[in-house]
Amino acid sequence: MKYDYILKKGDTKGDLIYKGIVLAFIIIQSIYILITQPDKFKPWISVFYIFIGIIMTIMAVIFYFDANKPKIGPVGNGPNHDLILTNFLVMIFTGGSLIIIGIIGVHIKRKLKNKK
Repeated sequence: MKYDYILKKGDTKGDLIYKGIVLAFIIIQSIYILITQPDKFKPWISVFYIFIGIIMTIMAVIFYFDANKPKIGPVGNGPNHDLILTNFLVMIFTGGSLIIIGIIGVHIKRKLKNKK
């Protein structure tokens, strides 16, 4: 199976899609709250998003290099480079989105604090 290095025990492709949908919903919801109700967006959430975004970006780089490391095994069981690159880009995009949401949240909170 070409998804072996991504799937944990008990995970299926449907579970991965479900996790992606939940993550996309969280990002979209955060952007919506930032735009419509910036006073309800708490400062610790912004710092949390920045922290999680940095961790996801670092993890993407580590997983990318780990997946491309030479491994011992029969010919034909090599890594699927398209899948590795897709996962890398999705993790980088998600981490970058979270970092941007966090920075915008901190900026908006500072603006609201200075207005008062």
